[in-house]
Amino acid sequence: MFNICPRITVPRVAAALRVFRAAPDPQKAEWARTVLFWLFWLSAITFSMGQAFREAGPILCLAALFAYHYWGYRQSTLRRFPLKWLFVVFYGLICVKTALSLDPRQSLVYVLPNVWKGFALPFVAMECARDMRDMRRLVCAFALAAIFQGLDGVYQHITGHDLIKGTAIMYGRLTGSMSTYRVGDYMALILVPAFGLWAMLPRTRSAWCRAAAVVLLLSPGIYLWIFAQARSGYLGVAAALFLLWYLFTRPKPVYLLVPVGIGILAMLFGPKRITLETAMRDGRIELWDIAWQVIQARPLTGWGMGMFGPAFKALGLQPVINSSSIQHPHSVYIQFLVDTGVAGFVIAMVFLFGMLAWGLRRIHRNVPRPGATYDMWTMAAFFLAGWLCYLVEALFAHDFLRTWWMAVSMGHLGVMIGAVVNAATNAGNNAASPLASPVGAPSRETRNLS
Repeated sequence: MFNICPRITVPRVAAALRVFRAAPDPQKAEWARTVLFWLFWLSAITFSMGQAFREAGPILCLAALFAYHYWGYRQSTLRRFPLKWLFVVFYGLICVKTALSLDPRQSLVYVLPNVWKGFALPFVAMECARDMRDMRRLVCAFALAAIFQGLDGVYQHITGHDLIKGTAIMYGRLTGSMSTYRVGDYMALILVPAFGLWAMLPRTRSAWCRAAAVVLLLSPGIYLWIFAQARSGYLGVAAALFLLWYLFTRPKPVYLLVPVGIGILAMLFGPKRITLETAMRDGRIELWDIAWQVIQARPLTGWGMGMFGPAFKALGLQPVINSSSIQHPHSVYIQFLVDTGVAGFVIAMVFLFGMLAWGLRRIHRNVPRPGATYDMWTMAAFFLAGWLCYLVEALFAHDFLRTWWMAVSMGHLGVMIGAVVNAATNAGNNAASPLASPVGAPSRETRNLS
């Protein structure tokens, strides 16, 4: 029996290779894109299960992306994306500030792992958002990830230890399988696109009934998000929901003040952890004061990527509340001022918010009005909101190159780009005759985006 299997398998593999070699390049590109999509889909679901998954997923996706671009770059989303030059400028800034650093070797160690685990992911994700079927599958992937990780958090709250790694509750805050209460920021990022289930449910029920069903379905993830007590995660989801509410309901301008008022009341009278009094005693204030002194020492050029810690030590500064080994000022925007100076900060903000503005403008113009059939623009709105969630979290949380945080957010950016570019292209192709606009060619609307 053991000798029969190889005799059967080898001819089949050889025949498959012959078919593959004989196939035209467009067919090879389609096969490569299919592999790319499912690798990205699986990596989104397994992301929080452990470091091995976070390491292997991007590498496999990148290999499939190279194959897809080799055989099908002319039909790729990247080729049709008008703002790809922004990636060149922003990534060029990262390279320059790595080389021209207070300690180039340390900066390289800091940046290098994120090349394939963060910087490459927008190019992977944008090729995975070609049509509504892709978008539904991606929303389901993030929903499954939120439910799976949320159930682990619920188990941890009940037993005191999570099921996957046995991590104990940390300072009264849930950690899930990520072994840190920063899982709250991760849950915020994946819950926002998972809310896209709302647009996928049958429209026989009202919008409020569908919203209640989605909340019930995602309740394990929401539970973990709440009890991880990550304040930046709270703010990120609040901003994302505000954006979705605005896009889908188009409220009168006066109604836009209602969420602002709710936020002010929450800060004044809400749970202790989110009150203004707690915020004023936060250790970040000390870090921001130190960062301001570091910025003043090199305002134009900065100190180099990841150089906040070495920089304040070189200036003889010493934190009192925070550890002297801390490596970032707990704000991505302040971090860019420290690392890249004013000039680099401007480039970084043009990239981060330029992508937001580009997507918002097109989605706002094309998202269906209330009562209309949901389409790809609707699904794109949830990933745009996910990108906004990241930008809001970046105000008070983390290090720009914290690998898992960057990976998830860059994935959202890529899906949003792919959805917008391909929604515009599909609309153009549907409006034109088959001879005037062949499948895969950029539409007139796409060519005019720039």
